Amino acid sequence: MEALTIIRPESLSLSSEQVRALMPYFLVFGGIMLATLLAVVKGIKPKWPVFLLAVATAVVGVVASANLIPDATIGMFNGMMVSDSYSHFFNVIFMASAGITILASLRYLDREQLQHPEYYVLVLLSALGMMLMTSALDLIVIFIALEIMSLAVYVLVGFRRTDKKSNEAAMKYFILGSAASAILLYGAALLYGATQSTNIHEILKFTQAQPAGMTPLFTLGVWLVMIGFLFKVASVPFHMWMPDVYEGAPAPVTGFMTTGLKAAAFASFMRFFISMGYGTTLSATLQAHIHDILWVSAVLTMIVGNVIALTQTNLKRMLAYSSIAHSGYLLVGLLAGSGTPGGYSAVVFYLVAYAIMNLGAFIILTVISNREDTGLNLHDVSGLASRSPWLSFAMAVFLFSMAGIPPTAGFAAKYMLFYSAIQAHETPLVIISVLCSSISVYYYLRVLVYMYMREPVGSAPASRVSMWSALAVALMVAMTLQFGVVPARLVEVTKRAVASL
Repeated sequence: MEALTIIRPESLSLSSEQVRALMPYFLVFGGIMLATLLAVVKGIKPKWPVFLLAVATAVVGVVASANLIPDATIGMFNGMMVSDSYSHFFNVIFMASAGITILASLRYLDREQLQHPEYYVLVLLSALGMMLMTSALDLIVIFIALEIMSLAVYVLVGFRRTDKKSNEAAMKYFILGSAASAILLYGAALLYGATQSTNIHEILKFTQAQPAGMTPLFTLGVWLVMIGFLFKVASVPFHMWMPDVYEGAPAPVTGFMTTGLKAAAFASFMRFFISMGYGTTLSATLQAHIHDILWVSAVLTMIVGNVIALTQTNLKRMLAYSSIAHSGYLLVGLLAGSGTPGGYSAVVFYLVAYAIMNLGAFIILTVISNREDTGLNLHDVSGLASRSPWLSFAMAVFLFSMAGIPPTAGFAAKYMLFYSAIQAHETPLVIISVLCSSISVYYYLRVLVYMYMREPVGSAPASRVSMWSALAVALMVAMTLQFGVVPARLVEVTKRAVASL
């Protein structure tokens, strides 16, 4: 009987409602298992069967997550996981990013002679880790999901095994990522020591019931957990890994990292942020400390990301520093979210817009690159408009969106984010953000100058685009323009998602 008080019987069984809420996870996991088995079957060429199964799994994951969004919050596994509209909304983003990455990778892997079926399995496995991470309400579950996501990406970053840059990027990411995970886990251990629980809601209840429990041990635990999250979103001063990793990783993997991984890290960070009571019931002293640290981090992240991006000539490194700057903008929204009704929905909207435009940009880089991702410097895209007019147009749309120029999704996202920050009385932060955003216009438009106003260097042939990559790019362009011109529907969806928190 003593064992039953430790392991509650109700946490070992699932109701029909819980099974339905878990169906997207079951379907994706089942697809991963089938793809793994199919990859080792002898007598068949695994490229097309595994590729098609991986795409089908991503589509099924998107459809299941979109159609099975629960009307109410459903707790599972004794409160360690939750199924709500917030988690299912991000599940759609993760599986869509995985599916588009798989589509864009087919010809790339053929060209690089890397056509191995485990690539598609690893992309799906990483997406499953993202799904679990967003729905986790327990720090241990967050850590496990984070490792499922990260371990798969470590391998993907070093997938070009004969390329020294890829090997170096994988090793750097593995070492620094492991250190960040250890810091997060140590913070969880300190919080457990201070509150006797690793469940986020239980930790909050403990601090509300026992104000004296806000000990230095508790405060240090909160800081260490936040440092772990700040590393994953590449916030200054924990950004050092990103440029080298983005440059060394295969181009489709870089696109997947800049969309799925960042969205997963911010989604989980925001759930932890809100569930810990920031802006509502958290201790005023601790809340002031968190605000000040994140305020400084946001400012440094925006400045460092944009200023260093000005000096980059490699497009992957430029977009890496651009990604760091966008993390700063998202931190602004995170700080302002509690000060205005529905403020956090601006962060979610920004994450969607950011995922669309960055994934599209990296698909184009995948198409125009040479072997081992060479040919991605500024002078290499000179005269691209004459060789591939529609690719140049698509890249222009994505760069305008990143710069926040209307009528693109990036403009709508920045407008919502800065407006919510002004409502939350973070006006100095908004002024700094606008100035930093103005700096970014230079290095984004510089790429357009090379594409449209410079003569081609050498006799570079027109870029061949596979049907799958063309479909993915066209979809990203359409969504970038649609959410820029008519953002109302996505705004309502993001508000409903955030309301479940």
